[in-house]
Amino acid sequence: MFKTILTLIGPKRRNRMLALIPLMLLASLLEVAGLSLVVSVCAALADSAWMGENPAMVWLRAALHINSEAALTAAILLALIGLYAFRLPYLAWENYMVAKFIRTTRYELSALLCRRIVHSPYPFFTRHSTAELQNLLGRDTAQFSAGINACMQILMEALVVLGMGLYLLLIDPAMTLFLTAGIAALTVLIRVILLRPVRAAAQRQRDANRRRWKWLQHIVSGIKDIKTGRQEDYFAGHFAEASAECARSDYLRQFWIRLPALCIESVMVLTVLLYILFFVRTGKQLQEYLPSLSALAWTAIRLLPACSRINASLTEIHYAKPSVEAIRFAMEETAPMEKAPPVCPAEKERTGSIVLEHVSFTYEGEGAPVLRNVEMEIPMGASVGIIGPSGAGKTTLLDILLGLLTPDGGEIRIDGVPVARYYDSMAEKIAYVPQTTFLLDDTVRNNVAMGLEEGQIRDGQVWEALEKAALAGKVRSLSQGLDTPVGERGIRLSGGERQRLGLARALYRDPALIVFDEATSALDLETEAAVMDSVHRLKGQKTLVIVSHRASAIGRCDRIYRVEDGKVVREK
Repeated sequence: MFKTILTLIGPKRRNRMLALIPLMLLASLLEVAGLSLVVSVCAALADSAWMGENPAMVWLRAALHINSEAALTAAILLALIGLYAFRLPYLAWENYMVAKFIRTTRYELSALLCRRIVHSPYPFFTRHSTAELQNLLGRDTAQFSAGINACMQILMEALVVLGMGLYLLLIDPAMTLFLTAGIAALTVLIRVILLRPVRAAAQRQRDANRRRWKWLQHIVSGIKDIKTGRQEDYFAGHFAEASAECARSDYLRQFWIRLPALCIESVMVLTVLLYILFFVRTGKQLQEYLPSLSALAWTAIRLLPACSRINASLTEIHYAKPSVEAIRFAMEETAPMEKAPPVCPAEKERTGSIVLEHVSFTYEGEGAPVLRNVEMEIPMGASVGIIGPSGAGKTTLLDILLGLLTPDGGEIRIDGVPVARYYDSMAEKIAYVPQTTFLLDDTVRNNVAMGLEEGQIRDGQVWEALEKAALAGKVRSLSQGLDTPVGERGIRLSGGERQRLGLARALYRDPALIVFDEATSALDLETEAAVMDSVHRLKGQKTLVIVSHRASAIGRCDRIYRVEDGKVVREK
């Protein structure tokens, strides 16, 4: 999994991670040096002759030209004081750098994923629910971050364990090998036993968290229907059920993280006791091994948490695996598409007409095509109505016109040039007004000029768009004018006002083509007539494509097409 993580974080963040390794290595060396000095002092205090008998101490005394054990002990104490004076600020800084890398990597990855998702082709969003994407950008990136942290923790603690082990090996090889064999065997056994249940629990937790997002989304989006239907307990119950599964996975996770630490602690103590028992049974003098035992005791103080953290990190990696795989799959699925450079039609041929030639479309996984051999023309400045029963393919036809879907056969031409060759430049001249206008929980100004920063918005242009949408009078009557918040999903506005605000947003961009997808179907007849009157006043200034199942909404259109059974027929 570590290889997958390195691939996903990218070369820039990978270089940052590699730059942290020397810092972690030095931190580990400081840990080993500090503990070895403490152990040396304790061993010398336990047995004054130890300094003269231990090979490492003999070599050190010769290297430093020190004549007595007392002077060497004093030198070691001074070195220990200096080491710990430097160790504290350095380890604090090293921990800060590691934490900074892990957290920034998480949010950079989340931002990158969001950007790739937003720029993904429209069919991507028909395959993935809001709850899935929220889970991906929220919990999965957090678990990914935990996986990186676990990998780095293992590296750092492994360096400490290795250094301590080598030092113990110099002091007492037999004891060190005996202890190492016991801990290694236990670690392998624990990992084998826990591997399957930990991975299963991690997947259950991820699925449960996705369900929590799903039911919360249902509650927020459908609260009016839920309240009027007295269905609060049903939705709250499903959310509570998913939350309970998350809680169960969480406490099992904490148990499995803590369990290896308890086992390793017991094994380490039992190993020392067995080692002592062995010497007692052989009749050897225990006092001879007090320095080694004191060294082992001091080393165990640091080795025990290090081994525990390694095992805890291994458990975290198993928990992170489903999220890492989900992110890897999402990165592959949202890989940027190569686009041909835009080619604009020649000025002398510019007529503005949009022509669909033999267009067909079939949704993935469905056998029958939704649209078959569509022939259609939308003249510049004209208003074109599209009518037909539900499920006939009207919305699919619009999605193709908007460039959200790519036809299986045929093509769309503007001024005789295939749209696919310069869609990006053309898309800036297309506006879309859906059946339910999406509104930001923000001001009127920011909703009309959605997508622009505060400093880029021109209030004069906002008022002009509101005037054309017949909404300027209403906005002027509000105490805060353009700064009036519309509320979440525009809850402070009526249905007609929300649709007019959507129309104003479309007009703010000064598009050449405006597409209306059942934009008045949720309105009463009087409000619909008022909104459509605003729309039809744009005839001749803009090209209008209006989809509706109401004849009243398209009665004044220059052309009318009927969509039925996958075919498009001109009726006017």
